[in-house]
Amino acid sequence: MVEVGKYVYAKELKRHVKILDVVELWGYKIFLALDTSTNKLLKLNEENIELQIKNNIYEFKYILYSAKIKNEISNGILSPISGSILPLPHQIYALKRAISNDNIRYILADEVGLGKTIEAGLILKELKIRGLIKRILIITPKGLVTQWQEELREKFKEEFNIILPQYFDSLKKIYGDGNIWTKFDQVITSHDSVKPVENRAGWTKEDIDLLNSERFINLISSGWDLIIIDEAHRLSGSSSDVARYKLGKALSLSTPYLLLLSATPHQGKSDSFLRLLKFLDEEAFPNEKAITRQVVSPYVIRTEKRDAIDFDGYKLFKNRYTKIININWTEKHELQRLLYEKVTNYVSRGYNRAIKERKNYIGFLMVLMQRLVTSSTRAIRDFVERRIEVLNNQYFDNEKYDIEDIYDGYGEEALEELIATTSFDIKKEIEELKEILTVAQQAEYQFIDAKLEMLYDIIFKIRMEENEAKFLIFTEFIGTQNYLKEMLSKKGYKIALLNGSMDMDERKEVLINFKEDADILISTDAGGEGLNLQFCHIVINYDMPWNPMKIEQRIGRVDRIGQHRDVLVFNFILEDTIENRVRKILEEKLQIIYKEFGVDKISDVLDSFDAGVDFTDVYIKSIANPKYMDVFIKSVEEKIKEKTKNLSELKEILKDKKELNLDLIYDLPSQDIIYYLKEMYKYKCLSIGEEVKLDFIPINLFDERIKSLLNIQEFPIKDKIPRVNLSNKFEKGYWSLWEVNISDNERYCKVFSVFINSIGDYRPATSKALFELFLKENIDFDGECGLRQDIFSIISKIAKDIGYNYFSDMKEDYFKNVEKELEKYKTAYNLRKEAAMKIGIESIKKHRLSQIEMEEKNKLNLIENKKKIIPNLKLLYMVYVE
Repeated sequence: MVEVGKYVYAKELKRHVKILDVVELWGYKIFLALDTSTNKLLKLNEENIELQIKNNIYEFKYILYSAKIKNEISNGILSPISGSILPLPHQIYALKRAISNDNIRYILADEVGLGKTIEAGLILKELKIRGLIKRILIITPKGLVTQWQEELREKFKEEFNIILPQYFDSLKKIYGDGNIWTKFDQVITSHDSVKPVENRAGWTKEDIDLLNSERFINLISSGWDLIIIDEAHRLSGSSSDVARYKLGKALSLSTPYLLLLSATPHQGKSDSFLRLLKFLDEEAFPNEKAITRQVVSPYVIRTEKRDAIDFDGYKLFKNRYTKIININWTEKHELQRLLYEKVTNYVSRGYNRAIKERKNYIGFLMVLMQRLVTSSTRAIRDFVERRIEVLNNQYFDNEKYDIEDIYDGYGEEALEELIATTSFDIKKEIEELKEILTVAQQAEYQFIDAKLEMLYDIIFKIRMEENEAKFLIFTEFIGTQNYLKEMLSKKGYKIALLNGSMDMDERKEVLINFKEDADILISTDAGGEGLNLQFCHIVINYDMPWNPMKIEQRIGRVDRIGQHRDVLVFNFILEDTIENRVRKILEEKLQIIYKEFGVDKISDVLDSFDAGVDFTDVYIKSIANPKYMDVFIKSVEEKIKEKTKNLSELKEILKDKKELNLDLIYDLPSQDIIYYLKEMYKYKCLSIGEEVKLDFIPINLFDERIKSLLNIQEFPIKDKIPRVNLSNKFEKGYWSLWEVNISDNERYCKVFSVFINSIGDYRPATSKALFELFLKENIDFDGECGLRQDIFSIISKIAKDIGYNYFSDMKEDYFKNVEKELEKYKTAYNLRKEAAMKIGIESIKKHRLSQIEMEEKNKLNLIENKKKIIPNLKLLYMVYVE
């Protein structure tokens, strides 16, 4: 006899269902039933059901593993932290913050050197394990493409394909025509290789359209689940019209999950910061008035170096000591001084003429020569020889480079690009360069560079105190790099070289050599990008770049996570030069400004690609027109002051208030979630008599079959329950498993166990201990045991009380998040209405206000509806323990 409210076994579903009603029609009985795992209504006939309730140990084990997974999902982190990486507390914090809600669109804004790549990798792994992402795109500066690939492979065992436009033809031969970006699920590419192009010299509109289609349009239409943009501030652009901004905007609209990585997302400018925030949420940031701590903080995850701690709870970073090494030309260096003066005069005349005639490329050539002459006699001599050869052969090429890229780039790259620049007057330039070359050759023959003398002295003195000390020396040019290698090798030092022409394998080989054998690594800025050299603690800036932030980036190669010693920095300064005069005045001005606004280090203001302050311009103009030096410096001083003022305000907005402690590490999962998923799937198959085929289906939360198993049916309670014999290891009693959730939301869900002994006493410790034992041990059912209604009432009462406590905590968190969302959009719509009120034409103003109010009403209603929650509590299983 089938009774309403009782459970029967549905043969086709292979699980129990609850009978809601029985209808007879023309001699047929029709049973209306509820599948409690999916909450779907079913119609069954007598042939579809069995009255006997089927309990088997495999079903029990399946439910245990499913319950374990549900708790892991609601608790936070699923991905196991293992292999070659153990994240630091601030990195675990970033992961927990990122997955704390469903809208995973954040700026990861840790200070330089805190491991934003690691944080992005942790979030990526977590989202993959949760089954939320499959197709992933990472966009980085071109110099970091291979580093990202290596780091994700080594630390996370994730394989990414590098796709750059120069590979397109080869890829088409392999994969055929069509959208190349869809051929791989995990891709890394570079910012500038895929930004839209509006025009290019000598190109037709059809050529431009084809290029944009392959690189830009196909990219953004390739269905990415997650996009990660490194150095994301580069895409905020100087305005909404620039190509990089258009790329960022398009990418932000083409993915549900977005991570923007930048140590300085604000750039000291609220307009570029606003554009970056709009990538995350267009509606929440209608204008700059939305840039408040309350509105911004949910989108920014940031840790400052001073707050970061190590695995023992101590300060993460060591002290840094910087020493300025002033170098004077003495009488024996007189030809070096003369060489500097000749080059400076040449540069001054050439730069002024280039500006007058609007020939920027020649202006950049002059900048380059000035930087070369203060680098080394060898470097300027090599360049002048090559330049004379170009002029003699009249091989010029002004169209192969992008002026903006040259301006932003490294010395070694700029030299190769600019060496073939057109001349004002070939004959005259050759004459002047030959004069310079003569002095350079004489100076090089006469005596070693004054800078090199000082380098010998410093290395010798440090080696006297620290016999195995390693040195990282930075120069801007390969010519100087080779010169230093030649001269230091003669002193018996083992030298390794690194520059931007080397591929990833060559770089790795050099770094291994430096770590295991070489005494000194001489690197250019391009070669040093992305290096991790924690085993070295001495940095010598042999060449001082004009942009002070490049110095900070260099030091960051050793002053980073894993450095166990105080960092020593030596900055080489040629005393009697225009550059030094400019530098001294600038530093004095900077110190006054920073003191005024409470900034304690230069990197707080300048550690970015586009700091909005053009130091190159100040230096070269001062060299070209020394009498106006104060005017040029005043101009940049005002920009720095404005930037610093903005920064001090924006930094407060960016502050991520938190407490970092070691508990964050202890919260990490000890077991791979994939293990639990496999066990769950295996036991479910066994419970319904199916063959277990773990090798033939994807065991992850992407697979709908796997996800459906997390919907556990309600236990078909009756007067008998399964018995588990544990040989009196525990008290005899009743153990049950319950689930409480809010509106079937997996994020707001908790599975808990209840054990009462035979006389009805609740034992919380035994409840948890039995759950873990049932999961790990090989157990079996030993018949059945009767269940009295009064016992079940006691268990239900305890479960309701425990469930209510969990529900209350979840409800508080749930409503807090709903209120945050509500406030966010209220603020945004108020700002939009405020802007609309300024419209001068009344009819347009009314229409715009009406439009905004309608959008606001609909949006806020949707959010308000989220407050209409449904609490759920259901019994998942019950056994008797003896």
